[in-house]
Amino acid sequence: MPLVLLCGLPAAGKTVVATALATRLQQQFPEEQVVYITPATVNVDTRQGYADSRAEKMTRSALKAAVEQTLNSKTIVLLDALNYTKGERYELFCKAKAESTTHCVIYVDTPLELALQRNAAREELFNPQLLEELAARFEVPSAKNRWDRPLFRLTPNDFAADGSGAPLDAIVDAIRFGKSMKAGLATQAAPVAESSFLQALDEVTSSIVETLLAHQRDVGVADGLRLAPHAAKSELQLTRVLTMAEARRHRRQFVKISRLRPCAVAAIGDLFVDYLNQQA
Repeated sequence: MPLVLLCGLPAAGKTVVATALATRLQQQFPEEQVVYITPATVNVDTRQGYADSRAEKMTRSALKAAVEQTLNSKTIVLLDALNYTKGERYELFCKAKAESTTHCVIYVDTPLELALQRNAAREELFNPQLLEELAARFEVPSAKNRWDRPLFRLTPNDFAADGSGAPLDAIVDAIRFGKSMKAGLATQAAPVAESSFLQALDEVTSSIVETLLAHQRDVGVADGLRLAPHAAKSELQLTRVLTMAEARRHRRQFVKISRLRPCAVAAIGDLFVDYLNQQA
């Protein structure tokens, strides 16, 4: 059944929308189980769960594990958390795809100034400095990314304090009647990795990044760049130049994801090219 990701800054209003949506789903589909996951449901204090990189890593792992344990053919899962990086949204998208279910992202786009004001009025105050740092690092969802769509962007003017005004019917239609995703090579249940997988993963992705950077230095944007046949059959079709730091960061993220879900060695290059094409 569907996976709904809510994302936004602390005090953005995510929980208002999530609670209203959960109520609507329970009313319309009383025979189905709606699982509502938040940091609190996995015993994480949000104020401490993002205090540093180690705490944030543990928070993400706990939330992801909760989704993996509950997402199946009989549940509708709502994840109400920051979900502010492309990487974590992509991993959760892959989980939904592996289950061959629908998926959507609800981005509560609240200005930092308003989030800080709301936060200051709370009894349990989120560290204002940390909130500002999270805002600076926030990777805004984009409908151009397949893992961020269908995307519903809401602003504080779109809904009231009780959630009324939010496009709940449209969201319900998207997750109930949208096209279910089919598991592909990258999202099927993880097979036993080939003995040469890790070495090939490192070599192929490094080769593609080096080829990309060299092409950009000599020619410019890699739009229609063909790679060596042994690396990938797909073409790089980027819309802008990636900096060296960006390209290497995307490679590290892809390697991290691929280690969790090994694919066939022959598919590494094409999957990495597809991943890069989604970034720019």
